[in-house]
Amino acid sequence: MIITPECVAPTGCLTGQSPVWNAAENRLWWVDQKRAKLHRYNPLTGNTRRYELPVRPSRIALWGGLILMAADREIGVFDPAVELYERITGIEGEPATNRTGDGGIAPDGTFWFATEDEQEREPSGAYYRYNPDKTISPLRLPSVLSARTFEFSPDGRTFYTCDAAEFEVLAHDYDPATGAITGRRTFAFTHELGGMPYGAAVDAEGGVWVCLHGASRVVRFTQQGDVDEVIILAAPLPTGCAFGGEDLRTLFITTARNGLSFPQLDARPLSGSLFAINVDVPGLPARHFGG
Repeated sequence: MIITPECVAPTGCLTGQSPVWNAAENRLWWVDQKRAKLHRYNPLTGNTRRYELPVRPSRIALWGGLILMAADREIGVFDPAVELYERITGIEGEPATNRTGDGGIAPDGTFWFATEDEQEREPSGAYYRYNPDKTISPLRLPSVLSARTFEFSPDGRTFYTCDAAEFEVLAHDYDPATGAITGRRTFAFTHELGGMPYGAAVDAEGGVWVCLHGASRVVRFTQQGDVDEVIILAAPLPTGCAFGGEDLRTLFITTARNGLSFPQLDARPLSGSLFAINVDVPGLPARHFGG
């Protein structure tokens, strides 16, 4: 089935990404990584608000009323009430050309994230876990050139991530009791679908919705890795998706415009906007840092 979403916020982000729904305030948060900005959308009024940041955030997560973020080469926190960013800790031992990439909250409440070569030339990135005691510990996962997506199945026992450069969605077995990550395997290839896998979201049935960067699509894969729904966007570069709304049946989709030519932008002027569409299967509530 092919469905088409609505543009709900024409924000024109260079690299809009990392959407997160905060059920406590009924708002969607996301970032414009290239422009070092944090955005908030109110679906009841249609209004958006933009916050300036001193760092370029790549991934955000909820931490009570605060916004935890991986940005540049550090972990920090933003307090919307006073519009203040505070650096928590740096990421040591990384090559000078590396920066933080995608991430997400694991079932145990820790914040997982990856690093990557900012020029996307070398697979020099690593995977880390930021813990509630403010320490950072490595995750035993092979390096990839461009790690995208940090999502878990509804039972918390399957970890999904994307190797965007190889057009692969990867699945791993995850043991919540021990934290062991094993059984790395290819869940789906996206090359024939026309785009690189980027951000993703998992619904209540275990369906994996994956943004296909460059293909103007978000595709739902079943737990067996088969395509059963396709969303066609009026923007070629979807970057991330998240479930929101009171019933978690609204799929919000962030997009980018960075790298598009002027003729491409003329043809797709909504690139960089926030889109939304109602779906049949609800999503899962966003996890908060610390559980």
